[in-house]
Amino acid sequence: MPSDISTLIAQLNSLNEWIEMQKATMEMFREINASIGEADRLTLVLLIRKAFDHIMKTVREFDKWLENPLVLSYIDKEMLQEVWNSVLKILMELLELDVKHTATVRDNAMKLLKAGKIPPVILELKRMRGEGEGVREAVRRL
Repeated sequence: MPSDISTLIAQLNSLNEWIEMQKATMEMFREINASIGEADRLTLVLLIRKAFDHIMKTVREFDKWLENPLVLSYIDKEMLQEVWNSVLKILMELLELDVKHTATVRDNAMKLLKAGKIPPVILELKRMRGEGEGVREAVRRL
């Protein structure tokens, strides 16, 4: 029995570490956001990827909790309902963002292609593969 209590105390301590790490991460992203207007495109890409990385890490850990009977024994239905409401809100916002930006990328790409403007990176990739000849003809057919 004492070893069970020691195990529980160790798990609670790891929860404290997680909470402090998450608080520090929130503060870091708040500080980053305060100066985001000065960021160039590459910096924005890197920051978005870093944010996505942390989101995925948090979701993975949350999911592990939902698979853990010990953790679930401390979570009541009201807490699960609160988590569901928050997760649904986050999911809907993410899906709306994805639909909006995917449609914008598609529309921007079509406009550029119809105007005969092929991004140089595509032309270079085609040239490297030896496929460059048909690219301009395919664009003309748009």
